[in-house]
Amino acid sequence: MTMETHTLDTYTPSKKAYKLHYKIWGGNNPPENTLVCVHGLTGNSGDFKYVGEYLSTRNNIRVVAIDMAGRNDSDYFDDPHDYNFTQYLTDLDSLLKEIGCTAPASCDWLGASMGGLLGFYIAARENSPIRRLILDDVGIEVPQADLQFIAQYITVTAEYEKIEDLVPLLKMTLGSPYSRGNMNEDQWLHFATTYLRKNAAGKYARNMDDKIAVMFKKEPLGKIDLMQLWEHIPQPTLALRGGLSTLFPAKVAEKMQSTKVGDAMDLVIMPDCGHIPSLYRDDQIEIIAKWLLRTQPLAAA
Repeated sequence: MTMETHTLDTYTPSKKAYKLHYKIWGGNNPPENTLVCVHGLTGNSGDFKYVGEYLSTRNNIRVVAIDMAGRNDSDYFDDPHDYNFTQYLTDLDSLLKEIGCTAPASCDWLGASMGGLLGFYIAARENSPIRRLILDDVGIEVPQADLQFIAQYITVTAEYEKIEDLVPLLKMTLGSPYSRGNMNEDQWLHFATTYLRKNAAGKYARNMDDKIAVMFKKEPLGKIDLMQLWEHIPQPTLALRGGLSTLFPAKVAEKMQSTKVGDAMDLVIMPDCGHIPSLYRDDQIEIIAKWLLRTQPLAAA
């Protein structure tokens, strides 16, 4: 299925214009079958390449994945304080308007880590455009130790002569709380390619704005207690948890299941993964595909 790239114009609170990029797989598929994919803190739209190819081809779904500001092909902010949840949500509202998903229950949502947190905010709204919510290794509580680890990790800078040089280092995470799980060589290379971009010096460095770290250290989860949001999310929810993950502990997943309002939260454990399951493999994406099929709302009579 062909992948399309698009540009969205938006503004900071100070009215400074900037551009966001997003990708669509299955652009000719029915718009009511839209899955919006939002990446994690250091990710970008490339994280959803395999999800987009699989679901658009096999399940007739229009898959939309955005580069949030400061990542990949989207513009970087001059002011690091603009990398906050309020601005992210404003940008996502602009995206939903752009793709025709502003009506209640007009799209499904797949959020990886930060993308899942942003999904909480939108799903909890009255007449939310989110019909069903899929969370990739994120919950209503995040251990402080993990937040501290990430805050340190995103300040570390490194450069590589070529993209392939990063692959062995990525593989070293296998079996750890931050493992993406087993992948084939093409998938490891795609991970590295998504993670890096060539800089002005001709070296390969992380594909994001280093200034993102400033606001993450101040407000890693936004300003609202996530439990308050969770209590207002009645939509069917699928939580994917990395079996090795410390960021989304089993006890948090169980708490979410026991306190879920409205439709149930289904929980699937991916044993070989930590934070986050890559969603590169067919067996992982098939879980999403089957769940979407099983929870498909009945057509109006």
